[in-house]
Amino acid sequence: MSKDQAYLQAENRIKAIRQAKSSKLDLSYLRIDELPNSICELTNLRELNIQGNELTELPENIGRLQKLKFVNLSRNNLEILPKSFENLTNLIRLDVSYNRLSVLPQKIGNLLQLIYLDLGFNKLQVLPDSFGGLVNLQKLYLHNNQFANLPEYIADFIDLRELRMDKNSLTKLPISIGNLSELREFILYNNMLAEIPEEIGDIKNLSELRLENNNIVDLPSSIIKLKKIKILALDNNPLTPELAAAYKQGLRAVKGYLRAKSEKINIQEAKLIIIGEGEVGKTCLTDALLNNQWQEHISTHGIQIKPVILSHPNTKTTITLNAWDFGGQRVYRPTHQLFFSAPAVYLVVWKPREGSQAGQVKEWIQLVKRREPSAKILVVATHGGPQQRQPDIDRQELWDLFGRETVVDFFFVDSKPDAQGQRKGIEELKRAIAQVAASLPEVGRSVPKSFADVRQALQVKGAPYLPLREVLDICRAHNMDDEIARLFITISHRLGHLTHYENDPTLRDIVILRPDWLATAMSYVLDDEETRAKHGLVNFSRLSHLWDDGKRAADSRYEKNLHPIFLRLMERFDLSYRVADPTSRSDSDPVSLIGQLVPDIRPQNLSAAWESSPASGDIQQTQICHIVDAGNGQSASAEGLFYQLIVRLHKYSLGRVDYNASVHWQRGLVLEDEYKSRAFLEHVGNDVRITVRSPYPEGLLGMLTREVKFLVESFWEGLRCDVMVPCVEPCGKRTPGTGLFEVNLLMGSKRKGKDEFPCSVCGEWQNIDSLLRNAPAAQPDTTALIFAEFAEVKAQIESIRQQNRYTNEIHITGNVAQSNIIIGNENSVGSLPIGQFDHLDNHTRRILSQVDKTYTDLLQILTDEAKEGPRLFSFFPVDRSAFNPKTWIREKFRLILWCEHSRLPLPVLNNGDMKKGVYDLELEREWFKKASPYLKFLTGTLGMVLPVASSAVKLALDETAYKLIEEQLDFGKSIIDATLGETAKIGDFLGTTDSTNLEHGVAARADGSTLRELHALLKAKDPGYGGLVRVMNKRQEFLWVHEKFAGEY
Repeated sequence: MSKDQAYLQAENRIKAIRQAKSSKLDLSYLRIDELPNSICELTNLRELNIQGNELTELPENIGRLQKLKFVNLSRNNLEILPKSFENLTNLIRLDVSYNRLSVLPQKIGNLLQLIYLDLGFNKLQVLPDSFGGLVNLQKLYLHNNQFANLPEYIADFIDLRELRMDKNSLTKLPISIGNLSELREFILYNNMLAEIPEEIGDIKNLSELRLENNNIVDLPSSIIKLKKIKILALDNNPLTPELAAAYKQGLRAVKGYLRAKSEKINIQEAKLIIIGEGEVGKTCLTDALLNNQWQEHISTHGIQIKPVILSHPNTKTTITLNAWDFGGQRVYRPTHQLFFSAPAVYLVVWKPREGSQAGQVKEWIQLVKRREPSAKILVVATHGGPQQRQPDIDRQELWDLFGRETVVDFFFVDSKPDAQGQRKGIEELKRAIAQVAASLPEVGRSVPKSFADVRQALQVKGAPYLPLREVLDICRAHNMDDEIARLFITISHRLGHLTHYENDPTLRDIVILRPDWLATAMSYVLDDEETRAKHGLVNFSRLSHLWDDGKRAADSRYEKNLHPIFLRLMERFDLSYRVADPTSRSDSDPVSLIGQLVPDIRPQNLSAAWESSPASGDIQQTQICHIVDAGNGQSASAEGLFYQLIVRLHKYSLGRVDYNASVHWQRGLVLEDEYKSRAFLEHVGNDVRITVRSPYPEGLLGMLTREVKFLVESFWEGLRCDVMVPCVEPCGKRTPGTGLFEVNLLMGSKRKGKDEFPCSVCGEWQNIDSLLRNAPAAQPDTTALIFAEFAEVKAQIESIRQQNRYTNEIHITGNVAQSNIIIGNENSVGSLPIGQFDHLDNHTRRILSQVDKTYTDLLQILTDEAKEGPRLFSFFPVDRSAFNPKTWIREKFRLILWCEHSRLPLPVLNNGDMKKGVYDLELEREWFKKASPYLKFLTGTLGMVLPVASSAVKLALDETAYKLIEEQLDFGKSIIDATLGETAKIGDFLGTTDSTNLEHGVAARADGSTLRELHALLKAKDPGYGGLVRVMNKRQEFLWVHEKFAGEY
């Protein structure tokens, strides 16, 4: 439609409204750039919608429309509102968002009736003084503007319920903000706030406070006064380590930490990490920093930790640095990285008398910077002296490569005293260390005094480990209650101050206080020639011998009762796993694999495990995890990555029944999931190439890609993992797979209507759709389709389930059957079934793989909400006979929680106990309407995973009980459809029907608020959620599982 036609249409609508004497006018999305003046004659108008046009101004006499109550001017190009706008004193709702306003009318405060005002997405910097007169506002949106502060008169808006100030330039909040006692939602993300005033705690009705992407270091203790707070978002802020660790545990942990911080103390403490090749004098340098007497040392095993007390040369502040002296052997490097953490000063030590070691120095700096991008490093040449050669290293090259903010300075020292007892360069180095330490943002931070006192008490103990009960007693002696004491242990574990796994049956009763003690024990295994000769396979009896070797000094030996603990810790640190040995008749001497010691060459059975072409019916897809330096984008090495992958992914190993069937080496491995999808992972250069063959490869390929990407970007914070797909035919170099394309760039080009993308290797333009066939994240979401397809294969799954049923007598109690579950290692609920699905056809394998992926997607979409409560539940009206799905307003529903590990309802896992995890809640229709897309996705997914989960385990669940659970799920789905007709589309939860897997999570985030409301109702009934245990998986995601499975996390 042309501009003239649009203008004429607007005039005709105005004329029609005038003739009909209507009070509503809709001129939205006509694309007009001018309003007809005749609009000002509609003096009876009450609602005006002009959004989505190209207006730059409004008629000056628009103020004649004094009966207007609702006005929508959003999505135009308005730069100013006419002065007469001040006369629209009956306005209740005004939306002027998405315009170009830089000023408001001086007397906008005349609009005293305004309840709703949206000024988002404009160019406003200040508000006129009269704005303070809008005291009836309940919703005020000022987001995406240029405000540097909030005026003090904001405190007069005592009826305000929602205030959006996100994406501005706020540097502080007025203390009068505490007067907004009715405020429910306060949105402040993407500003420049450095602190939050104590008065925030006076906003007694606040339920949501979003502070992401600011400069906040700490929170006021008054946050604990906010009894109704449900959402506290702090992502991407430079939080103190303790607060950051608490935040990762959820809102309750944050409140607990702030409660402990009512009495606080500043700590001047950091790590001093001393690294370098073997025999370069690191231990002698540590002695020199401690002013110890000179002595020769043998090569360091693992790590030694000693406190170094220094004084800042200017302020004279005393700083305690715990000096970590790392053994330099290359085999230790992957293990040592576990202990690189902030705050720390790093010394990279080298010795010039061996000739230039610039290459090794560069490697060590890279190792540190990739693990800790903000690290401060001093390069120290040692073992000098009058007869020794002078340092030969290109300082400028290292500064150019890593920057002066990383490589702070270079030093040349001699740790051995000369004839006059002087140690060359040591005092200068001490001063530099103290200055760098004092500059670390974490040094001088405030922490709860009780935390500092307990840490000091534990250090004074000097013990390498203590029973948990003793640590808790020490906490209580320093005025911590049990909740704060356990929070202290959790936070200290996350920060690396100690090691404790609360859900692990072997480890939960012990607290490791000295990581050097543990690292040394690990080093004895890595150094063992017999274990290396067996390519990492080692019996427990051999490990016991290594840890209690009679040839070593008494202080280097470990008691036998510690050996199972060491082995379990090695498994926890992804250093080893217990292998399956069908020939073994006893578990008394199990065999473990040390991932770091696997063979360095491809095994002979690789060709049998991974044939040259896919089997009939299988589709092959490939993705590449391209690992680069996060700073400069250049290819970079994640040292030790593949060792960790071999251990982390061992549950998919071909040898999970018989280790001899395993296929892995230092740069590759072959895996298989429960539906016979097979994967080949190989380290190619610095990248990881992942190829999957299956009727539905997207599920396993997506999971493996996420695993690699998470591990790289979480463990090596200085690295980035870009997901790439290989080039396809036609290839300019006739070698398809050589060129790599970043998935996000391809998807961005596709959104812009591009069909092709050039290859950076051969220059050939390739079809984007063909390239993206290798990218699970770019595939259209097929969740709704799989719900329908699952019915086709359900009979086969039912047959497997029937074969697996036990003959136990089942007793029906209430609505769910009693049952008995056999808990084992390989066939426990939630573990990979062995052989259960081997004989399924390709069609069924594809659908079951999609079901598994749908379940994974459901949990991943709501990962944030899992901090506060479980995500899986089924529901139905308590009184079904009287329930009318079309007319109900408020109804009592029975809600049953499910275990996120086993994918089964709690009563089934609790032998039919209907007291735990079963609740009667009154739900309102309005909440139900908001939650219905999620509820439909949830019940549909549970309906698919129930027969699969119950067919994969030895579960004593009779047919009556099983059918009853199915009936409950079906009834829940029917309620949604009957209550809301067909409006509750799964697409409403996942995004549009053509959205990709990568995009649909964004749409679902909004539904998290309805789940949080449900959590609040459940907490009021049962804060323990029926005994579900919150655990964390390898990707640092929370799950809520039955207590029987907590030890697996």
